Amino acid sequence: MIKWIKKKVVEHLNNMKLRTKLLVSYFILILVPLSLLTLISYNHISKTIEELILYSAKQNFDQTNSFLEYKISKVVDISSIISVDKNLTNILTKDLNNYEYAEQIKDAQDLNTIYLNPYQNDNDVYRVRLFVREEVLYSQERINLFSLKSVENESWYKDLMSRKNKILWCSPQSFTDEAGNQAKVVSARRVILNPNKYDDIIGIFSIDILESDIKDILKKANSTEGGVAYLQNSFGELITSSDEGIMHSLNIDSGLFNTLPNTENAWEEINLNGKRLLVGSNYIKETDWVMVSVIPYKEILTTGNVLRKQMLLLLGIMVSVAYAFAYYLSVSNTRRIGQLIRRMRKAQVGELESINVPASKDEVGELINNFNFMIHKMRILIEDQYKIGQEIKSAELKALQAQINPHFLYNTLDLINWTAIRNNIPEISSIVQSLAKFYKLSLSKGKDVISIADELMHVMLYVDIQNKRFQNNIHLNIEVDENILECRILKIILQPIVENSILHGILEKDNKEGSITISGKMDGDIIILKVLDNGIGMDEKTIEKIMHSSITRESHGYGVRNINDRIKLRYGEAYGLSYRSKPGIGTEVEIRFPKDITQNSKTRIKISHTSSLNDSESVRNL
Repeated sequence: MIKWIKKKVVEHLNNMKLRTKLLVSYFILILVPLSLLTLISYNHISKTIEELILYSAKQNFDQTNSFLEYKISKVVDISSIISVDKNLTNILTKDLNNYEYAEQIKDAQDLNTIYLNPYQNDNDVYRVRLFVREEVLYSQERINLFSLKSVENESWYKDLMSRKNKILWCSPQSFTDEAGNQAKVVSARRVILNPNKYDDIIGIFSIDILESDIKDILKKANSTEGGVAYLQNSFGELITSSDEGIMHSLNIDSGLFNTLPNTENAWEEINLNGKRLLVGSNYIKETDWVMVSVIPYKEILTTGNVLRKQMLLLLGIMVSVAYAFAYYLSVSNTRRIGQLIRRMRKAQVGELESINVPASKDEVGELINNFNFMIHKMRILIEDQYKIGQEIKSAELKALQAQINPHFLYNTLDLINWTAIRNNIPEISSIVQSLAKFYKLSLSKGKDVISIADELMHVMLYVDIQNKRFQNNIHLNIEVDENILECRILKIILQPIVENSILHGILEKDNKEGSITISGKMDGDIIILKVLDNGIGMDEKTIEKIMHSSITRESHGYGVRNINDRIKLRYGEAYGLSYRSKPGIGTEVEIRFPKDITQNSKTRIKISHTSSLNDSESVRNL
């Protein structure tokens, strides 16, 4: 079953378009790594941010606690100074029977000037109030000086009396000043004892702090928008908080503190009414207060959630951009491959069209360049093939024309021969016989390939005819190894070369006389024939013109270039003609072609090391 599924999957993948394969692979290679990277980074960064927020919250909490303790300590220091001041206790313990009004007025001024007003100018203290015996005149001032009797019924009075010389921190109360302005204050109250009689309370002073100042301090403990910090006393009464609305929304009451460990600066994670909270607490020195900070965990995670959204957005953008770029690359590459496939299909049906795209050096570009090069070569080959076909047709036509009624030619030459014999003209008979044999070998019954022996015979007959014309001034030497005489060669190869040697070499000399040597040997599987003459020779430009010119003069016969092309066309580019010549010395033509044994050759030639063909009798013997 697994093998069958694997086979189907592989088959499906193999049948998918290349563009689809690239897009799927790009999608996997882009999305998976980026997703893993984003997930790992998010988890790591979220944890780090959570730790930093918790650290920041605890730092803010500790700093708020320290600042609050500093403010409380100033109040405690003021109370300590006032409660033991000797001049103050002397004023408060004066004998009422001898206490003149003028003196009382002066003492009231001193109390305000020396003890009350200076402290009220401190930023940490809102108001300092002094409660004195009702019998003194200044107890009715009701600005900074008040009567003890006016507070005897207050709830805090009994608690203060029981504390004796300790400070009582009271819950916030409303206070109206002399201008009618109301303010909510938190008061630190302390009794003043008679130094001569510690059971005798001679006054109470109250140091008031604005609740708003404490609230501002508590707000600094909040490291998150949804967090809250508050103070409560040992009775579970709420002193103040940084935000009553958040206290209400979180359903926080005084019982929350009781759920925390009974240790200083304790932090605990709790669940309150389905809400996950981080709660920290610490006692405020010199008071019975405890400061509590509450941070909803969702606030801690908010930054992480924002970061998660940002990273997901960034991931989406990166994936989109990368995939768009990958799509562009895949489309670009597959478009060129598609063009290549379409052109190849057209090439199969004979439409040889190249691909016109901007040049590139990648693999696809290399394929397109190679395809265009192949198409270019194919066009050239087809054109060459067409030209060769035309040339072959032309050659066949010429051969056909040359073979028209050869018997008529032979019969005509035979008639001339017998007429010459009847009239006792042997020279004409000899020329006619040589000419008949020459054309018989030229036609060769329509064959293109003959033996080397027949080709040598053809040359000898041609030279014999030319000697009748030029008074035997042409000396032909044959130095060909007998073991290659039966090998085959394209016909009419040597005769045009020998003709060029006679007409353009020897006959161009002043004495019109010269020799031609034809040598031949076997070099491995290659036959090498050489035609050497002692004519006038030629320079390199003339050789280049002979070898590459497509125009041949009638006196050149088939032309050297035609011979070279025939050999290369028959045997390959490695074979053909090569010329070596020096002006005034002569010319050597080398012919190279592969060994090819003929069969049933009827021509037999006996060749000595240096044989010469200079008369008609020699031709007859051949």
